[in-house]
Amino acid sequence: MQNFSRRITLGCAVAAAVVAVAGPASAQTKLKWAHVYEVSEPYHTQGLWAAEEIKKRTNGRYEIGVFPASQLGNENQINEGLGLGTVDIIYTGTSFAGSIHKPLSISGAPFMMRDFNH
Repeated sequence: MQNFSRRITLGCAVAAAVVAVAGPASAQTKLKWAHVYEVSEPYHTQGLWAAEEIKKRTNGRYEIGVFPASQLGNENQINEGLGLGTVDIIYTGTSFAGSIHKPLSISGAPFMMRDFNH
């Protein structure tokens, strides 16, 4: 009977710990946004702007850290990281995206678009 009581107590303690840990974690989600561009590039400055807007518009539920200049790896590595879940958002070229989803490669073909608006 004493072992049964210990198991129940241990089970309740584990359940309480899971609830305690999961509670604050659900309050905010932190995401990683990786890219290979330098901090002076518009890709980076607009990424920072977008991260701040997302944080503001979700009342802080989502916080995005923007990692420039290959801090989290080169383009091959961050593309792979997206699939592995080590990064959440990336800037990538159409050739890299096309290696995963072939129809995206079409935009990289020469003369596919008449001009920027097309």
